[in-house]
Amino acid sequence: MSEQKLMFALAGNANVGKSVIFNQLTGLHQHVGNWPGKTVERAEGTLNYQGQEIDVIDLPGIYSLSTYSIEEIVSREYIAVEQPDVIINVVDASTLERNLAFTIQLLELQPRMVIALNQIDIAEAKGILVYTEELSRELGVPVVPTVAVKGAGLTELVKTAMEAVKGEKAKPINYGSEIEDGIKNIVEELKAETPYPSRWIAIKLLEGDAEIEKIIYEKQPEIKTTVDAQRGIIEEIHGHAIGSVMTSERYGLASIISEKTTRHVIPDKTLRDRLEDLSSHPILGYVLMITSILAVFYGIFSFGDWLAGTLDAVFGVLQTVYFNTVGNTDTTNFIWNAVVDGFIGGVVVAIPYIGPFYLVLSLLEDSGYLARVAYLMDSAMHSIGLHGKGFIPVMLGFGCNVPAVLGARIMETERERLICAFVASLVPCAARSIVIMGLVATYVGFRWAILLYF
Repeated sequence: MSEQKLMFALAGNANVGKSVIFNQLTGLHQHVGNWPGKTVERAEGTLNYQGQEIDVIDLPGIYSLSTYSIEEIVSREYIAVEQPDVIINVVDASTLERNLAFTIQLLELQPRMVIALNQIDIAEAKGILVYTEELSRELGVPVVPTVAVKGAGLTELVKTAMEAVKGEKAKPINYGSEIEDGIKNIVEELKAETPYPSRWIAIKLLEGDAEIEKIIYEKQPEIKTTVDAQRGIIEEIHGHAIGSVMTSERYGLASIISEKTTRHVIPDKTLRDRLEDLSSHPILGYVLMITSILAVFYGIFSFGDWLAGTLDAVFGVLQTVYFNTVGNTDTTNFIWNAVVDGFIGGVVVAIPYIGPFYLVLSLLEDSGYLARVAYLMDSAMHSIGLHGKGFIPVMLGFGCNVPAVLGARIMETERERLICAFVASLVPCAARSIVIMGLVATYVGFRWAILLYF
């Protein structure tokens, strides 16, 4: 066994199967969701391959290496500063062009890298054929097709990553001549020592990255003149801000590479495809969403009422048996009322309503429908300052407010997390719903219960 432990990092967009690959490689249990940004914190596991011990890091799912979110900062700092032995860039084969924009940014950091072309089966089902050898030539790094949920291709992926440890570092893809000239001029004057590649620093300085500007300008303030001059030349040529220019360049390259390495055929539409189209429809999608949510809550409360009544009857029988066995005294009454009744109350409230709610929620999540609900609710959630995925913690609040508030951490900024947690805390959970709809409706009236609920 090698004494030196290797370190592999899984990087890629959200929902490309990174966490599935992580679970398959390490055997650690980690919840794998189908909504953007679930893996907020770093997850780490160990893999033993042919006597070699390997640490595997599952980095947050992100779409760029900018500093717009904590996840992006964490990922780029880890890749650049801690420098894992190999970066395994997990790419969704069914949305190759969008994923390659992030791959191009990873190549700017010049790591040792392997592409895991995941969900190749889904791509083929959609009529997308990806030529892995051609893709590897275009990117200059190895590409391994995988189907993570079935474990297909993962042994080859690890083998290829092991070979990449001793191989050369990835080379960045060149942009337009005017951008390359600007990068070259900045690199020639760059003298500040950092753990980052000089070319990547030059790109980030051109883009006006606040973190990199702070590091470099403190050490070498005079280079700001060169950066501003080169940025001005590029913006004058393109007629747009440098941020838009760089984004356009990356997506343009991603589009060209995707077009060269894929072929599209027309697949037969399955029932699943039709349901997906219906769930994302601009009109019928909302009808399906409202119907589904109402059906879920009606089913849960109907089933919960039945189960609560059944449990109540069972505990009633137990109460009769208890008093027949130990007798009806002040002490036995105290024990039943203080201890048993408290336990019964918790069971009758929690199990019939909260349990089925989370079971149904997990089924909706595994089916992928929650992600479509988040997409449909994006406009509405933006009206209160949240992204569409903020609807998911709010939805959790109907089961229990505690995990709903904790789920607010998926939001990208502190402001959004605070708003989402506050809104989720206002949602009437299952316990409050029972009190409102049960006690108030019984003693005051159903109309008052509805008013209090909303």
